Amino acid sequence: MDQHFLNGMHDGPQEFRPQPWYNPDGDCIIYQVSDEAFVAHRIDDMLTIYRSLTGDRIIGFQIKGVHAILKKSGWEGLSVSSEIGSGRVKSVSIAAMLLAAYEEKPFTMGRRRGYASAMQSPEYSCDIPLAEFQPA
Repeated sequence: MDQHFLNGMHDGPQEFRPQPWYNPDGDCIIYQVSDEAFVAHRIDDMLTIYRSLTGDRIIGFQIKGVHAILKKSGWEGLSVSSEIGSGRVKSVSIAAMLLAAYEEKPFTMGRRRGYASAMQSPEYSCDIPLAEFQPA
């Protein structure tokens, strides 16, 4: 049987980490809390929700257009922690990023439900270190 063309491209153990990460090539944040099959439900141009294939529970989401959100909202509106005295941002809140994305119009019930479901679980209340937001 042929091997997958990506075999050997990754060193070390391949493990699932339930943490958000920024994809610089796609300019998006991807967050999946469970390593299982999912169905993607697109809410709007910025948010896609991942629902478990077995049980229909939300297991993650994707936020697109991160740099546009950051440009509009500013780092100070999305930052969670900063270095005292220097004013440097160290991390960005996922919840604040979701709220900033929701502020785009139109304010429909479908969008409201989608964004509310993305923020319903406490495990989504986390931050991404600023160092990850480097351009590709």
